[in-house]
Amino acid sequence: MLVVASALGLFATLLYAWLAQTLYAHHDGDLQEEARRVLAALSSTADPIAALQLLDHQGTVAPFLMVRDAHGQMVFRSERLATVEPDIGAHEVLTHAAASGATSEQFFTVQLARGPVRFTCVPLTRPNGTYLQLGRALGDVGRMLEVVVVASAVLIPVVIVVTSFGGFLIAKRALRPIDTIATALESIQTTDLSRRVDLHAPDLEVRRLTASVNQLLDRLNTSFNTMKEFTADVSHQLQTPLTVMKGTIESARESQSADRQPVFATLSDEVNALSATLQDLRDLALADADSAGSREGPVSVSEVFAEAGELVGALAEAHGVSCHTTIEPGLEVWGNAVRLRQLMLNLGENAVEFTPPGGTIRIEAARNQDVIIATVSDTGTGISADLLPHVFDRHVHGRSQHSRAGSGLGLAIVKRIVDAHGGNVVITSQPGAGTTASITLPIANPASV
Repeated sequence: MLVVASALGLFATLLYAWLAQTLYAHHDGDLQEEARRVLAALSSTADPIAALQLLDHQGTVAPFLMVRDAHGQMVFRSERLATVEPDIGAHEVLTHAAASGATSEQFFTVQLARGPVRFTCVPLTRPNGTYLQLGRALGDVGRMLEVVVVASAVLIPVVIVVTSFGGFLIAKRALRPIDTIATALESIQTTDLSRRVDLHAPDLEVRRLTASVNQLLDRLNTSFNTMKEFTADVSHQLQTPLTVMKGTIESARESQSADRQPVFATLSDEVNALSATLQDLRDLALADADSAGSREGPVSVSEVFAEAGELVGALAEAHGVSCHTTIEPGLEVWGNAVRLRQLMLNLGENAVEFTPPGGTIRIEAARNQDVIIATVSDTGTGISADLLPHVFDRHVHGRSQHSRAGSGLGLAIVKRIVDAHGGNVVITSQPGAGTTASITLPIANPASV
């Protein structure tokens, strides 16, 4: 914008200078021609002053006609000049022009009572040492130059504003394809890498950029799918040897003496923990499946969450914890029933695991405008403030490390399932007072609400 303003200011200055020179040059040419006629008339007469009086009386010369001596004193002036400008004889600029001793013609502008006048001052040979001064009113020249100045002062800011706005529109239009690409990339999640940037831009560069982005997404999608398949396959294949190991340990345990029972019990617990970890890894790999594949059709959340609540209630009862389930009927989302059931079971099992006997767990779900809000709250040990921001990270135990030897994948799986269903999950907790998991899921048919 500064460059544009500078360029326009320079243009206005040059325009003013060119126009002023052109207009003054026109007047100077007229004055020069008239001075030559006067000089020609004076050269053929013995009395120059009388000749000037005759020319003034005939009205064939400029109305501003004077003769000054080398000291700037008035020698002759026209009758009309004496009438309209009686004090012109003492004018400083005119006096100085004659007293400067110039040997060639001069052109200058003088501000008189009736407005600006353009003068020429020409040295005379008769009378010797005198100067002829002829002048013509500039008329509309000054007003025209003022109009140029005012117009420039008004138009330059307007042009700057219009140019800036036009540049903004052009830049916005030029960058619109880039914005479309950025919006598409922001909407693509790690659970849905099958989507592509669909942009038909006229510019070759933008088309090349779109093609490069889509090729990158293809490679990322292939890599993620390979990793998910590998994780699921490995966790599945390792379950068989772990089952054999567990059976072998149990068989050997039966034939051992009482003092060796704790050793085999520890081995059995470690195998169970390893098996649970592998199962969590497999669940996490499945939860990371594409969101389009995870959201298969309308699911009755009321039924799925109620069934999960019954299982959590049975588990809670075995641990001496009371469980209260309140599910509003008729709740539906577009999704995968198996994953939604796993979502609620993971949260419920976490609540049971970290709630001491005598505590309370509450599972609730209800409609709120266009979404379903489900909560699982407990009166357990809570989560420390420094770990709360990281509870959805893989292999992070949000609660007491000594209270459970789990894989730390439960809440990570919950987060993946919720994301795949277009929802949101938030964990709030107070150490020693309990934890609440709040899940928001879009309903299957918002128009029916």
